[in-house]
Amino acid sequence: IMFAVIGFGGFLGMGEKYHAIPWATLDYDEDQGGYVVPFTKEQLQAAPAYSIEELTGADGEAARDASFQYYHVKPYWH
Repeated sequence: IMFAVIGFGGFLGMGEKYHAIPWATLDYDEDQGGYVVPFTKEQLQAAPAYSIEELTGADGEAARDASFQYYHVKPYWH
């Protein structure tokens, strides 16, 4: 797994933009019963955003690279 994907904006699933957060930045918090990230809502909303087609399409590499760069995470294959 490379990313967790969260969505912001939109209405009833239309116009929503998705943010790919590198999996390496997530930590599981047992008290909260889920994953947490060390970023503010504002930082997440300012991150590169894509449509679902851009994330899953043939050129998903550009979205992947931009997300790793934004979050200052070195891809695991480097």
